[in-house]
Amino acid sequence: MFDALFRRNDRRFRELASVAEYESRAAELLDRNALDFFRSGAGAELTSRLNAARYEKIRIRPRCLARVGNRSLAVELLGLCYRMPVGIGPVALQKLVHNDCEKAMAKAARTMGVPFVLSALSSVSLEEIADVIPNHPKWFQLFIFKDRELLENMVRRAERARYRALVVTVDTPVLGLRRTEMRSPTVLPSKVTYANFCPPYNNVCTKNISEYVKNQFDATVGWDSLRWLLGITCLPVVVKGILTKEDACMVADMGAHGILVSNYGGRQLDSAPATIEVLSEIVEAVGNRLPVMIDGGITEGTDVFKALALGAKVVFIGRAAIWGLAVNGQRGVEDVLDLLKLELDSVMAMAGCQTLEQICENHVRFESEYLRPRKGLPIRPADDRVDIQGGVRTVVGKLTRELEENLVPTGEDGLAKPPRVDGVDDCGIETNEWCKTVNGNVEVLRIPQRATREVRVVPELAKVFQRNVRADLIARQGRVRQSRNRASSMQNLISIRKSNEDCRRIL
Repeated sequence: MFDALFRRNDRRFRELASVAEYESRAAELLDRNALDFFRSGAGAELTSRLNAARYEKIRIRPRCLARVGNRSLAVELLGLCYRMPVGIGPVALQKLVHNDCEKAMAKAARTMGVPFVLSALSSVSLEEIADVIPNHPKWFQLFIFKDRELLENMVRRAERARYRALVVTVDTPVLGLRRTEMRSPTVLPSKVTYANFCPPYNNVCTKNISEYVKNQFDATVGWDSLRWLLGITCLPVVVKGILTKEDACMVADMGAHGILVSNYGGRQLDSAPATIEVLSEIVEAVGNRLPVMIDGGITEGTDVFKALALGAKVVFIGRAAIWGLAVNGQRGVEDVLDLLKLELDSVMAMAGCQTLEQICENHVRFESEYLRPRKGLPIRPADDRVDIQGGVRTVVGKLTRELEENLVPTGEDGLAKPPRVDGVDDCGIETNEWCKTVNGNVEVLRIPQRATREVRVVPELAKVFQRNVRADLIARQGRVRQSRNRASSMQNLISIRKSNEDCRRIL
């Protein structure tokens, strides 16, 4: 019994130890209507899958002996401090998942000290959430509706309820085509509705409220509408749905207070890029002007770390929090957030980071960078063997044959042809002052200095080697042959090694 109590209160001991396990359990508990609503994506759901898959293509570079005691996950955003850089993003109609719906989600955010964003399409009104967490910072998400009077009314309600920021979704001129909903449209139970559009807040007939909400999405919305919204409120405005640097620059120029890089969970435009793919582009464009946040596909603490390393200030989760809510209400959401916190803390320790400010782009690499062939590595021919003994370099195989038979005249690269300086060795075989034959093999006695001008294209190793020999002969013609200089100088040995490296690089 004591062991059971201990495990219940210590979150290190869990029956479900990952967001993926929470999703599997939620799929067993939710009815098909609700599960399809939250899981579905647009079209063939390519973008929905990419959001998570692209995080797997990024590697984290661990650092050792970095003194990472007393780590801090605290972050400051829009003038407010939070315990960790993970927030709960806006998700519609959470009462389809759990009776405590958005209230449980808001309480979990308060307990864990993270940002909470309420959707305009929530099943609980923004005033009710304000009563549940009156002192905790909360944000309100909305769309630029066709009815501007309705939109302005919602802004005023959020200001009166002491919300700290507005999140404006701009990537929904129309609702995305979702094949799952086309085959089986979502049916709202009688207890579930769009609470922010109901009386007494708005004079809309409750029988037609779903159709009314769908008709509020406006395909004629332009940048002037966003400028109008920024001008009617004193609250900070975060623009959600940006995926290009061009749009990011427009948002920054208009005076918005933040950008949330988002593709609506892959539920709008199929084949749109994953959010992590475009994060660096947007941070590079406007990251020094306003904070950049991200959502989409985040299921592990490693994902959070990768997003922070690529420039995100805070990451937001949606589906991951929904799976926790479905499994165990408020406690389930807290467990999901705590899992991400523990994983992020562990990754920071392994990567050598004490604070979030120390996480930078140098801590991550894309998979393609590790798979790319390294340039400049010397390639050694398989049929050549090079030995250096006592300052003498012996070349066996192709090099020997080509030195004896394929001496290429110079001149094509600007070097004049040297005069032939040959002699006869003790065995009666012709040679020159640089080489002699020993038992039928050519033994290099002394290698001349490298030519100052390289041949651009040389197919055989012997050509480059002989070019260096002849170039030095030109400079030394007329000098008296001195045998004491043969292979006894350390400088000659260094020249041998340099010539060897030159030949390898050209091959």
